[in-house]
Amino acid sequence: MPEIILEAFNLDYSYPDGTKALRTINLKIEKGEKLTILGSNGAGKSTLFMQFNGLYRPNSGSIKYQGQAISYKNKPLIELRKKVGIVFQDPDSQLFSSSVYQDISFGPLNLGLSDQEVEARVDQALIDTETTDLEYKPTHLLSYGQKKRVSIAGVLAMEPEVIIFDEPTAGLDPRHAREFMQLLKNLSDEGKTIIISTHDVDLAYSWSDRLVIMSSGEIIAQGEPGELFLQPELIEQADLALPWLLEIYCGLVEKGWFPTSTPLPKTREELLLILPLASMNISPIPKDSK
Repeated sequence: MPEIILEAFNLDYSYPDGTKALRTINLKIEKGEKLTILGSNGAGKSTLFMQFNGLYRPNSGSIKYQGQAISYKNKPLIELRKKVGIVFQDPDSQLFSSSVYQDISFGPLNLGLSDQEVEARVDQALIDTETTDLEYKPTHLLSYGQKKRVSIAGVLAMEPEVIIFDEPTAGLDPRHAREFMQLLKNLSDEGKTIIISTHDVDLAYSWSDRLVIMSSGEIIAQGEPGELFLQPELIEQADLALPWLLEIYCGLVEKGWFPTSTPLPKTREELLLILPLASMNISPIPKDSK
């Protein structure tokens, strides 16, 4: 039976101005899972992330970590944040030290680790995020993309069990976005639980084990990516688009070039493997024109 590492139970939350941000959220996240939360701006994704880390306290309901409701007292919250790390969408909200090294080392130092262990963690985080050349640069002189990678390095150096990324590839150029996704794969292979929010439906479809779709503070659907993306009404309700892989797949099925039993391709490579099957069914001259 899968181990549940994080759970939102009957979660409701309103901002001080009365805006209802989360409505009866129930969500179980399995240890080692790759979970993507999709939804338009204002759907409640970032607010839910703040609940997972104890930054926001629900008006009702609870957040559980490894089956235990989290406490909002200072010491238990510090312990929770060692295990559940968040990389925010805006890196400026996360960087506050004068240099890159100081910023990345801040978290490990506060864990009471030895200088040698802190240095080892920082060095590895710099390597993983390709920021070794920035080690002693002032954080305020970094570009947006550099700040993004440094903020990720700061969370990695804490070595949490669960890592939450809010719009992780926003502001990254294509090369660094690809390398970041490889980093996520490596972290997943190490057994980390990875949760992301994104507007990128292609990334969500290809990368995720499971999708959660939110709208107006509610979870309106959750399940396997292919299962959800093939529900047109759901995609329209959540203001999403069809991933390009599924657009091509559905087009080929509609034309009769793929049988409906053809497995859904999750990657470009999988699509290229099944395309030759379609070519076997293509007649260069339409039958009705002979």
